[in-house]
Amino acid sequence: MVSAGPEQARKVYMKKLKDYKIAAIYGSPRQEGNTYTLMEKFLDGVGERPADSGSNICIDKIIVSRLEISPCRECGNCSRTGECIIRDDMQDVFRILIEADFIAVASPVFFTTVSAYLKGLIDRCQRFWVLKYERGENIINKEKKGIFIGTSGSGSTSIFDCPKKVIRAFFDVLYVDYDRDFLYGNTDSSGDILKNRKAMEEIYKYGKELGDRI
Repeated sequence: MVSAGPEQARKVYMKKLKDYKIAAIYGSPRQEGNTYTLMEKFLDGVGERPADSGSNICIDKIIVSRLEISPCRECGNCSRTGECIIRDDMQDVFRILIEADFIAVASPVFFTTVSAYLKGLIDRCQRFWVLKYERGENIINKEKKGIFIGTSGSGSTSIFDCPKKVIRAFFDVLYVDYDRDFLYGNTDSSGDILKNRKAMEEIYKYGKELGDRI
């Protein structure tokens, strides 16, 4: 029996790490508000994972209110070329969305839908709708999962009906499996979510379970 030398041994026994990419989209105009807090709690849970899990987690935080993202012009360039003609921060967002394995979206509810900041980002993903449904091109080629984190000052559960439809359409063009949502009413003033212990615990638990599976 021939013993392996040091170099050969490393090749045999070194476990190659893979990158698991999470895109965390913060849709609120308010910095460190309720949806921000929930997203951070989710990511805290993801970080609580075994050290020998065999994968690296890469997190891209997209804080939409800090970006320069123009509205969709409905110019039709994406139908002609498959590309968005507008050159702004959305070009980097496109890359992140394409490469992500998991997409988490957080937004408060404004007038029964997501924030204007987030809606602007989603509208610019018309490019992906065109690629999927007009041009028949899939430039993503990666299975993805996603969640929606939402808060509202209203206590009515129906207030989330429209935002959920928007997120479902957003996920659809990105080939994302809409895994679940975390929706909390009666959450208006900054810091209100901290009073909801159940909310904080369940989103942390979900993040931890995701981290354990990676």
